[in-house]
Amino acid sequence: MRLISTNVRRTHITELLVLDLLLGNKLVGKCHYFQGRGYYPPWIELDYDPWPRGLGLEVKLFRVFYDILPDQGRFFISYVRDRDTLNMLQSGFSPVDTPLGLSLLRAGFTWFKNWYFPEGGNEGGLKLQANKVLREEDRRRELEELSAEVKTPEARQVIAEMLAKGKP
Repeated sequence: MRLISTNVRRTHITELLVLDLLLGNKLVGKCHYFQGRGYYPPWIELDYDPWPRGLGLEVKLFRVFYDILPDQGRFFISYVRDRDTLNMLQSGFSPVDTPLGLSLLRAGFTWFKNWYFPEGGNEGGLKLQANKVLREEDRRRELEELSAEVKTPEARQVIAEMLAKGKP
């Protein structure tokens, strides 16, 4: 399947593009791409419909975002349509324990934040933030911290494999 962007348009913020993202001919979600400005690193936000997970394409899709973002780039992804992730987060699991978080981890992201209570009107709704690491030593430290935080055997195993393997 091909990843296609349509309806690309600029916003009142010079560095911000808004587009619809399709995988094949099916909508994955609305995407905001901030190209970065001075101190502010680039970021991508995806209002995500998790149907690619059922086809085994979610990790590959997120790897595209990981590869596009520069070091220290941020990826925000909504989970309002992802009942499994929503339920696990509400039950106290780490973002990485969830299906969405585990796919982001497998794609290479190692720092996570759950935006369960956005701070104002522009932040949008429920989402996970996943950051791309700057240095290898930071990546290792973040994985070790995640290892102490996660609760599921699957998340622990993926983290252990990533630590053993080294760079993604």
